Amino acid sequence: MSDDQFQRLLSVQDHDSRLDQLRHRFDTLAERDSLAAGEQACQRIHDRREALQVQRIEQQRNLKRNEDELAALEDRITRENDKLYSGEVTGTRELLALQQEVDGLRARRSDTESAALELMEAIEALDGQLAALAADLEAAEAEVSAAQQALSAAEAVVRSEIDQETEARSSVTATISEAALASYEDLRARMGGVAVARLRDGTCEGCHLGLSAMELDRLRHAPADELCHCEECGRILVRT
Repeated sequence: MSDDQFQRLLSVQDHDSRLDQLRHRFDTLAERDSLAAGEQACQRIHDRREALQVQRIEQQRNLKRNEDELAALEDRITRENDKLYSGEVTGTRELLALQQEVDGLRARRSDTESAALELMEAIEALDGQLAALAADLEAAEAEVSAAQQALSAAEAVVRSEIDQETEARSSVTATISEAALASYEDLRARMGGVAVARLRDGTCEGCHLGLSAMELDRLRHAPADELCHCEECGRILVRT
């Protein structure tokens, strides 16, 4: 393998390394984390809002049951009070019992009215919290929208750099033989790193191990355009 061919492979490797860095940068953009944090904040507010809405519905149901009970009590009090003063009941014992029943109904009405007031106050408090959460959610959604725009802009920058690097790489690979390029691509896929290394003073600069005397002698006498590999790590070697 000629030194010029090796230099071109090294150039391809530089472009590939840069592309790996750019793809990693794309995947780990700070703007992506900001967007994720914003979306999580929105979800927390949304979940809290839903929980409060469920509470409000339950309290509203309780209030409706309370109001129905009040209406029923009012009706009974009216009927029993009318009966008390209608003259239908004349016996002292029966009148006392009827009066006690009316008093008991009035006491229940008072307790029910107090409970209704507490329920209305609880609903009012929930409405206040829901209004505050609605404002918080609107603000959080605005931040998410801004974060999405920032991420899109940052991604566009990195994509542009990736496109430029890919184009530069293509211009180099067009000058490399298919056999050398295939060997290089295979090595990068298998080793996940450096695919080409210099052979300097009998040592592979990729794995930093010395080659055997027999292998060194074979490489010295190999044709200049032969694709040579390190016997230790398998990387493509350039003889210097």
